Amino acid sequence: MRTTTAIHALAAILLLPFTSATRIIPDSKGKLPLQDGYDYIVVGAGIGGLVVANRLTEDPSVSALVIEAGNLDDRAEDVSIPGNIGFEDPRRYEVKVKMAEQEFLDGKVRIFSQGKAVGGSTIVNGLVWTRGSVADFDAWERLGNPGWAWSDILPYFEKSESYSAPVKNVSGAQPLLHPVAGNHGDRGPVQVSYPNYYYNQSYNFLDGIRELGIPINEDPNSGNATGASIVPSSMSGKNQSRADARTAYLDPALERPNLHLITGYSVTRVLHGNGGATSSNSTHDPRDSGLRVTGVEKTTISCRKEVILAAGAIISPVLLQVSGIGPVALLESLGIDVAIDLPGVGSNFQDHPTLQPVYEYTAPDIFTAWDIVGSTRDAVRQEYLTNRTGPWTAPMVNAAAFAALSWVTDREEDILNEAANATANLPPSYDSTLRAGYDAQRAELISMLARADTPAYEVMSTSWGQLAVSAMQPFSRGTVSARSASVFGNAPPLVDPRFCAHPVDCRLLLLGLGFNDRLIRTPPMAALAPVPPPGFGAADARNETALDEAMRSKITSGFHPSGTTSMLPLEHGGVVDPSLRVYGTRNLRVVDAGVIPLIPGAHIQAAVYAVAEKPLGLIVDDYNTDESEETGGRYYQG
Repeated sequence: MRTTTAIHALAAILLLPFTSATRIIPDSKGKLPLQDGYDYIVVGAGIGGLVVANRLTEDPSVSALVIEAGNLDDRAEDVSIPGNIGFEDPRRYEVKVKMAEQEFLDGKVRIFSQGKAVGGSTIVNGLVWTRGSVADFDAWERLGNPGWAWSDILPYFEKSESYSAPVKNVSGAQPLLHPVAGNHGDRGPVQVSYPNYYYNQSYNFLDGIRELGIPINEDPNSGNATGASIVPSSMSGKNQSRADARTAYLDPALERPNLHLITGYSVTRVLHGNGGATSSNSTHDPRDSGLRVTGVEKTTISCRKEVILAAGAIISPVLLQVSGIGPVALLESLGIDVAIDLPGVGSNFQDHPTLQPVYEYTAPDIFTAWDIVGSTRDAVRQEYLTNRTGPWTAPMVNAAAFAALSWVTDREEDILNEAANATANLPPSYDSTLRAGYDAQRAELISMLARADTPAYEVMSTSWGQLAVSAMQPFSRGTVSARSASVFGNAPPLVDPRFCAHPVDCRLLLLGLGFNDRLIRTPPMAALAPVPPPGFGAADARNETALDEAMRSKITSGFHPSGTTSMLPLEHGGVVDPSLRVYGTRNLRVVDAGVIPLIPGAHIQAAVYAVAEKPLGLIVDDYNTDESEETGGRYYQG
């Protein structure tokens, strides 16, 4: 068997004010009673971190420590009950992120939130479980990532989920659902199912969509992503409650003696052992040479194999930057010693630009989530707690439509030409490698917009009347940048998605709003007597200039930040290789949404679970050695 170089690494954490912890808690002197060392240290307990920690510690001879800045949620009603999504108190398990002023919209800042808890954003998200299309993932492979096409990643979609379809009629006609055989997992950790209740307007929405010629997609996760559907959710079909990364991957494994979790603490910097800067352009095998990670700051924890960053698409790149791994110009401007000049760290930032107009349904017999107040709320709550039925089983999004470009406009060629020829307005910090990578991505995006099985945009019907529109194939690119030499310095990271920097993104959103206007005038939707919000009425829809101005003031995040530590070749601005190892390092990987090279035309949680499941074999194989080797004064045998 091939012998790899044994790696001894150190990891450390900054001890922030402690609030709670599981398994590892401070002693009477405030010190953490940690083991002498761990095989793996995982930074972040969101999807990536918990999947990796669970799968690695299935082997009882392997130890892992997970470090999470947030805390355990309390499993309260505003977290676990699908019907409370959108109405919960967001302050407990979320952190607010302030964006840069959006120069291509209205010049104003936006605020978006991310989960800060064990389970990450799966504790607070909208539960929508969509994978995307075959073309989305085949594009990943064509962008230089062998082994990441749809056929390669499908087994990991299946491995992560335990899918169950509805088993009985509920509150109206049975939704049209016919899962494609062989495309769904039934033994995975994440429960994926449907509610026991559907709002009537979900059927009005689907009927109206069909009036406009959009077909029903009876399995939106089959690889053909376009069409209208009752969408599956990350929820338990039996218990009708949220299924998140904590319940799926941590709770079943927490009693393993080889898995430890610290909550309420934050990693501040990745430490490494070489004495000078390393070029990212090396072609060597990183398992045999390269920068050796030796941990993170302050309290030292011995790590025998790898440090795995899973802090999300905002924090993971910033941790790399303040650790000396990133664009040399940025690092030098902050006074950070350069360890690896890696221009892609914090670049290729992608998100789905989103509008959330609410069309108030004024017909007298319409019941929406807004009506669950007072005595009605008491009755709905009691029904849920007693029978696991009723409106509280329905998440905020029951139904959605993913529209192909050719279905919604007769100007398809004009839009494709604009996508190809318009100025992309890339960030000025992008070097030649990032620009080459963007050119390759743009070619893939244009190809997907021309297809009938990949969506140009999504329209979501919520439980209270929102017809939210998101551009699914965004051409704009942004950045995430440290603004001080410390993650917790006076200046928070600069997060700039640069929404509509490429004009086609706003063009696609305008198409979505025009589609909404036609949709609410179909007989099924007109029966709800919908009233558009100011600026989005029929007259506004006919005045494209006015509609564009109103739209730009409302565009915000789709809560799908990704791409900032992209899995791409170095010559295309990549940060990690197809095994998710950071270029130029021996024992540092990133496993979170940041590694996504091209955002799928879907809600991304299902993809992040699959991405986290996939590299486990590669990680284990790297340390599957039959010889003991000495390094750093220690021996180990994998």
